[in-house]
Amino acid sequence: MSRITVDHLSREAIVYVRQSSMKQVLANPGSREWQYGLQEGPEPWDGRNRS
Repeated sequence: MSRITVDHLSREAIVYVRQSSMKQVLANPGSREWQYGLQEGPEPWDGRNRS
């Protein structure tokens, strides 16, 4: 039995975005690729794809 209800699924999501410093960008190139991947939009949630 899923704890996720229809009421949960009907809610809108809020996404927090912050700007990295140039030092952070240069030190974490993998993060940049991950963030550019977010431009594709959210992945559908099926209860299994947790990060």
